[in-house]
Amino acid sequence: TLPSIKDTLHTTNSALSFMTVVPLIAFGIVSFFASKIGNAFGLERTIFVALLFIFIGIIIRSIVGLSWLYVGTIFIGVGIAFGNVLAPAIIKTRFPVYMGAMMGLYTVVMNVVGSLSSSIVSPLTTHFNYSIALGIIAIITAVTIMIWAFQLKQQPPEAVSNVHSQINVWKSFLAWRVTVFMGAQSLIFYTIINWLPELLTDHGIPLQTSGIYVSLLQIAIIPLTFVTPIVATKMQSQVPLTLLTSILFTIGVLCFIFVDYKFVLVGIILIGVASGLAFGLANTLFVVRTESGQTAAKLSGMAQSVGYLLAAIGPFLFGIFHDWTHQWTLSLCVLLIASLLILVFGTKAGSQTTIEQTKVK
Repeated sequence: TLPSIKDTLHTTNSALSFMTVVPLIAFGIVSFFASKIGNAFGLERTIFVALLFIFIGIIIRSIVGLSWLYVGTIFIGVGIAFGNVLAPAIIKTRFPVYMGAMMGLYTVVMNVVGSLSSSIVSPLTTHFNYSIALGIIAIITAVTIMIWAFQLKQQPPEAVSNVHSQINVWKSFLAWRVTVFMGAQSLIFYTIINWLPELLTDHGIPLQTSGIYVSLLQIAIIPLTFVTPIVATKMQSQVPLTLLTSILFTIGVLCFIFVDYKFVLVGIILIGVASGLAFGLANTLFVVRTESGQTAAKLSGMAQSVGYLLAAIGPFLFGIFHDWTHQWTLSLCVLLIASLLILVFGTKAGSQTTIEQTKVK
């Protein structure tokens, strides 16, 4: 899609690179206050408005022009940020008995639909203007809006107690552990997704093969995003899963540093599996480390605001270090540090306790 946009608008790689960071910045900023708005106006109503934002953003982004592309992307980023933060709270509130299955379904559908959208849009750009290809996604959003409209008739759950409403997650050590886990895994994932093709081609792997490897990475993620929440919610402690996530990330990154690139697919698969584990587990921690939907929304907002801001920094540092050294080792060490953060903070976040039990106000 990006090459088609570049050719149509006659713009630079720098301008397009900034556009890819815009959604992550929007995620980070909006997530700071998404939970407050959701708790004030109702989760269902807020998500409905968020879907409208996404729909409007898709329409605006379909207008040919770099400025429209930026504005539309901002609208989409804002809408998605609200959905990311509030969806775990909806599941916590509406499906307390089936949290694991619903979190698994939520995460896997998110990844599958995202992959399908990319698969649909990319071929269309070869036959139509990029604006038409991107605009087709609005059909999916319109259908989602119509389906979600029925949720507006739902009676909101009973108001939570003052104990829950007064919880300040920003003062909770447990919340910060979950946040660091979320941020570290996001940094690894978005850095790899953005830089893997260039990293591979720089080591003599053909561009077409690099594209296949990226697809295999995404395929490896999907099953774990479904299975992990189901398994995690049945465990008293999620420490074994956070430990396994850190180990797989570490071995995967070390493969890029020390293993011959003929066998680099092993590292790619390991990082894909670790990413699926991490994403499913991060969303699960929002609901198992809290006792109410309101606190879950607060934790989700905090973790995703910091997490996506870190994710936006990761690809930038990765590229800067490569430009400085003209090698990839120092850049890959950034991912090793993130893996270590998952080990240190993730294992603490997986311990059996809740934010409410820490009585942080």
